[in-house]
Amino acid sequence: MEATKKSKVMILIFLGGAVLLALLAYFGMYSLGKEHVAVINDVIEAKGGKVQHITVVPKDESPFTESGKGNTIYKIDFEIEGKTQTAWYRSDNQSSIIKEKEEWIFPE
Repeated sequence: MEATKKSKVMILIFLGGAVLLALLAYFGMYSLGKEHVAVINDVIEAKGGKVQHITVVPKDESPFTESGKGNTIYKIDFEIEGKTQTAWYRSDNQSSIIKEKEEWIFPE
């Protein structure tokens, strides 16, 4: 095989592998997000509430003082006994060493 053709094949293989890894990472994060939403719905329903809205927020807009790169913080608006309340959930993404434990904050 010619050197130029061989280098083109190697570049295509490398780019194909990079695209494949990017797709795997995207779908992995997508399924993890769906899993977090399912956990949120289960916990709120167990408390007798109904989830109205789930928002991902940065650490500085949440009541959590600590959070790492391996955490996602969710603001959950839910209805219970006719009243709208807000709960907070710090999830464990299992994607980083820098993270805090999973934690919930509910209104009093």
